[in-house]
Amino acid sequence: MYKILLIEDDAQHILLAKIRLELRGFQVLAAQTGEDGLAEALKSRPDLILLDLILPDMEPAQLITRLRCDPAARKTPIVAFTGLDAFELHRRHLGAEIAEFIPKPYETSELLDKIVRFLGDPQARGTQRLA
Repeated sequence: MYKILLIEDDAQHILLAKIRLELRGFQVLAAQTGEDGLAEALKSRPDLILLDLILPDMEPAQLITRLRCDPAARKTPIVAFTGLDAFELHRRHLGAEIAEFIPKPYETSELLDKIVRFLGDPQARGTQRLA
């Protein structure tokens, strides 16, 4: 089972995303702060990280840098949720370390399509990990 870590400060968004992803066959771990997300990532070694780019305790660039310092998390794909526009993403220099962006609000199908592109479909028989 593929393990996804969702780092998001909105409890309602965590609940909805978790339900949708678990119904699709993914294991979902969640953290509501950057510090908790970092600790969970280093402990659980997720296959993919879903990251809200606006967290209460940490800038996303700082969190990503700290994740990338750990050999086990260095290549973990990061898919970012954001309400930020392209200019702001560029200004914050976030594009290089983020594999995909999902603009908020988003459709569940878009989220699932992007995750399946990296991990494969846990409901498909014999799926191999793609990334």
